[in-house]
Amino acid sequence: MFDLPSSDVRSRELSGIAWDPNVKALWAVQDESAIIVRLAPNAAMNRWEFAETIHVTAGGPVDLEGIVVIKDGFIVVSEEGPRVIEISRTGQLVREIHLPDRFRDARHNKSLESLTLTPSGRYLFTTTEVALPCDGDIATSDAGTRVRIIRIDRQTGEIDEYAYATDPAPYATSDWGVADLAAFGENELLVLERGWARSIGNTAHIHRVTLDPVTSCGNVESLSPATPALKKRPFVDLGQLTMRGLPAAKQPQANPILDNYEGLAIGPRLEDGRPSVIVVSDDNAHANQVARILVLACNT
Repeated sequence: MFDLPSSDVRSRELSGIAWDPNVKALWAVQDESAIIVRLAPNAAMNRWEFAETIHVTAGGPVDLEGIVVIKDGFIVVSEEGPRVIEISRTGQLVREIHLPDRFRDARHNKSLESLTLTPSGRYLFTTTEVALPCDGDIATSDAGTRVRIIRIDRQTGEIDEYAYATDPAPYATSDWGVADLAAFGENELLVLERGWARSIGNTAHIHRVTLDPVTSCGNVESLSPATPALKKRPFVDLGQLTMRGLPAAKQPQANPILDNYEGLAIGPRLEDGRPSVIVVSDDNAHANQVARILVLACNT
């Protein structure tokens, strides 16, 4: 675990992340500024330093929430629009990637939050934080919200959609939804669900899903509780992690390791050979939150 310096503006509002094996660094987008920052770790992956900053010119306003690395640049997702945008390594607009028309109706500030790329580089995945209006309600303590995970074939342009049901909100007053995705393989995803409740703090669960054609919903006009959804397997509940010597939380938290985790990425293999998963929190530029990087070792 490493907390980025609150005095550095590059620490603020980090959302989507992507590991770049070519430069052995993490790229992160800021969701209120059209900026990509590079974070370089030490060998043990427990300290991080800022490297260069890239300013994004995307032909209009953006609210960047997700990023992946491609050969000649990046693909980023903007909640504003919503948009999926390919940009160069210098941050210049290359092209827009088409989305199904229904995503134009995404709820305000609950639109596209995630982006990931499969190891082959062929498939992009993204989804909204909560259900589209045509697909039902936001999460409550009684029932989750149903979102459409979009798979975009970068070779053919073909788009598939898969139904995914979040957990119910952990508290009656909590805000709950999908914060990010990470491709664990060509047909397997990690899904970060997270939320916050006043006087209680944050909750964050990561689930693992395998694509199933039974859950394909591109031809379904409106999702319902009867629509087959991807089967989830628990990966990790971040609130159950333990670590000695944690600093006191800046706001009420059930576990001081928790904060507003929004970014998720598959990292490199660690020194002991195990694969890693990286999680980053968005401090919302608030003094009572922290920009934190967690590196998790995977046993499977």
